[in-house]
Amino acid sequence: MASFGLDFRAVADSTPHQAVVIPLILLGAWFVNLGLRWAIRRLGLRMISSADRLGEFMPDQFRSGSSTNRMQARTETITAIARSLASIIVVVVASALILAELGASLPAILASAGVVGVALGFGAQTLVRDMLAGFFIVVEDRYGVGDIVDCGAPVSGVVERVTLRSTRVRDINGTVWHIANGEVLSVGNKSQSWSRAVVDVVVAPEADVERAVAVLGEVGERLCADVDWADRITGSLEVLGVILIDPTGITVRALCDTEPAAQFEVEREFRLRVLQAFDAEGIKLAHTLVSGAPPA
Repeated sequence: MASFGLDFRAVADSTPHQAVVIPLILLGAWFVNLGLRWAIRRLGLRMISSADRLGEFMPDQFRSGSSTNRMQARTETITAIARSLASIIVVVVASALILAELGASLPAILASAGVVGVALGFGAQTLVRDMLAGFFIVVEDRYGVGDIVDCGAPVSGVVERVTLRSTRVRDINGTVWHIANGEVLSVGNKSQSWSRAVVDVVVAPEADVERAVAVLGEVGERLCADVDWADRITGSLEVLGVILIDPTGITVRALCDTEPAAQFEVEREFRLRVLQAFDAEGIKLAHTLVSGAPPA
């Protein structure tokens, strides 16, 4: 009698031989799995070490204070996945060798595994797609916990958790969004490496535009020189001048580079100082004040 190519008569005839070979297969699988997991862990540690050395040569404008922790978290995630995959492969191979030793047909085992794999693939296409997308999100460092992201309306906010299956984002209203990673076709990261504060001020058509531009620059210089804001502003403020003219007013724009995710508080402080300075100078604002993108 045979099942999946397993010959029980042959099994009975070779029991002494199997009593030696099967434990050796199990012992060998255990050592191989241990060695693979150790090698993967060592590779992960080397990745972190290489990232630290690379950080010494990274320009200041691209440096992030949390880059080391971010790299460590990514490395631990990737190595954990790799160790799990290595263990699964070792278990599958060892199981196939043991069944073959018991008299089963190895081609029959592989054929059965292929059929099961195809069935699972069709039944869990979405799950597989989400997990693959999650893996590449982590590997490519598209975003991580604490980043401010825009995944398309209405999902925009701070990333609270990233797993292989999904991403959790909390918006400014406190709403928590759960997004399947396979559904994230494009994402804007507002806090990776560095950010930029952009402020548009609309002055009345009859206002002295040249004076408004000059005051905007003066306010920006004082803000950049303020010791309380020096740790959040990484570059000098640039006044682009007039960028739009329409019947409602004249739009003047200023911008400066900031630390990651610091652009929103810098924009708020800059607007407040501009309002105070314009009021002191008697520069009239239009009925609408257009500012930089609202905080996520």
